[in-house]
Amino acid sequence: MYMQIDIQTSVEICSLVDLPKIKLLMENLKMKVNKSQLAREMGVDRRTINKYLEGFSRKTTKDKRSKIDEYYEVIAALLSTESKQIFYYKRVLWQYLTDNHGLDCSQSAFRAYMKRKPEFESYFNSGQRLPSPQATIRFETDPGIQAQLDWKESIPYETKEGEKVDINVAVL
Repeated sequence: MYMQIDIQTSVEICSLVDLPKIKLLMENLKMKVNKSQLAREMGVDRRTINKYLEGFSRKTTKDKRSKIDEYYEVIAALLSTESKQIFYYKRVLWQYLTDNHGLDCSQSAFRAYMKRKPEFESYFNSGQRLPSPQATIRFETDPGIQAQLDWKESIPYETKEGEKVDINVAVL
């Protein structure tokens, strides 16, 4: 028995992933796919079209968590406005987490992680860094004329117990 069916249909191909489906349809209708025309419309090579028509699919990547994700809450707390500690550089934050919280990763991996998190990246891009101190011009005098020393006094800091301490330091 022979039947002739006239079916009006339109198929839109939006991506390369749709090509195996159209190939099956075209083979059942005994039609050929114009690979060159598809390649021009999709902006790829005709061999790429052929590859996808043959059933190629891209490798999928694993959704793998970073080991730094375990420290997300700690980092968020350290970079919050309520935190007493201010970190001006990512390297200092990385060193602090390595020393005090047991973070075990390279500095470059930590910097890449921070760059991927916009809430952390904005903290360092906000321009809260301290300006560099002004340089002092050195001048020389004859021996015995003048004595020079560096003096720092009343350095406030906070201990681990939360106690505020002022230290007077003289450095010769």
